[in-house]
Amino acid sequence: MDLFGLENSRELVVSWWPKINDVVHAISPIWNTSRAFGIHVLRFDTTTDRPTLLELVLSFAITIIRIYMIYIILVTDAWDLIFMSSSQLVEKGLDIVLKIPFVMMLFVPWIFLFRKTKIFYISRDLDIFDALVNETFLFFVLTGCFPFSAIIFLFIQIAKYNYPANYQFFHMFSTLFATAAISIPLLSLASIRGLEFWMDHFLVLTFVGFSWSGGLLYNNICNVLLFHILYRIEVINDFLRKSITRDRIEDDLGSILQLIKSLMRLHDKLSDISTNCSQCFGFSVGASVFITMIHVLISQLITTFAFIRVMFYHYNETELNDCIIYTIGTTSYCCLPIITIWIAGHIKKRNVITFKLVHRIINTTNVVEIEDLLQQFSEQMNHRSPSVDFRFFDVDWPLLVKACSEAATYLIIMIQFETKI
Repeated sequence: MDLFGLENSRELVVSWWPKINDVVHAISPIWNTSRAFGIHVLRFDTTTDRPTLLELVLSFAITIIRIYMIYIILVTDAWDLIFMSSSQLVEKGLDIVLKIPFVMMLFVPWIFLFRKTKIFYISRDLDIFDALVNETFLFFVLTGCFPFSAIIFLFIQIAKYNYPANYQFFHMFSTLFATAAISIPLLSLASIRGLEFWMDHFLVLTFVGFSWSGGLLYNNICNVLLFHILYRIEVINDFLRKSITRDRIEDDLGSILQLIKSLMRLHDKLSDISTNCSQCFGFSVGASVFITMIHVLISQLITTFAFIRVMFYHYNETELNDCIIYTIGTTSYCCLPIITIWIAGHIKKRNVITFKLVHRIINTTNVVEIEDLLQQFSEQMNHRSPSVDFRFFDVDWPLLVKACSEAATYLIIMIQFETKI
């Protein structure tokens, strides 16, 4: 994998970081932090696909607390003192836009509960995939998830090429995302009016910070899971590059045929995982990455307009400082859909590479059995490949270009409207 200049076949470990041995612990920083912030009440390695009574009670309690805190925000003046501008468009726009995450967070715990079956399948399928590279793979043989011979052969192939799971790398990646999601909103709130203002309105501002951080954590969970999918697609591609060569086909045709069948199963398993991720985070009961993308576009549009307005119309220093903090906060928020689009674009790119590798082997092999099996693999990929689908649109780089062009258009309109007032 060429992401960040890293290679799949290298074990990415550092001595000063805890050793991580499974996918549950690799995702635990972002997953457990989001649980602490009340985003959901589920374990990633849940043993049941149905909501329990305790989970329902906790979700109901979190919802009641959030409703009460929203009421407190509406009846106190703390919120009105956070965002102040000489432009009513900026002040009222930020007031409305930055209250939307509070409403979204009301629904997110229930989204996770309603989608618990999908989360159960994601966790299970990632374990099935990774069971081929660790000592727990026999469990899946006993439960009948894979034929024993396929698991043994692919396990040997993975061991031969020393394919690491790189759980520690994913754990560091997840920790970085969780830290950024918590620190950026809290530091922004503390910088706008100072710590003394926060202490005077501690309850309101703490709830605001927790809600904003919760929204970031919710979307970062999606990004972390998509990155796991991307890594595993490249694992399959590397096996197609390294294992299925002319010499190996001539030496051990039966083993190569079994390897191709195993790769087809793994590819189909990644399709299951990506489909469940899209269904969990794409469009669910009023809160989704789709809504987040629209929200990001409007937030960035208003803050950019406010910053340009202050820079060119020379308003007071306090308003300039506020606009800088607004811009930093919304820009970090804007990074979330950009990262989603970036990973989704790479997933699509890796799928194209898989197609090319399969068809290259088809065009170069003289073995009919290999050609027929790879034709089936190609047909399978035509019908079903790992991808990110949020129902309303496919997440890819053209989407980002369209969003930027729309933002630029509306920004020009807003500037022209301001100059005529």
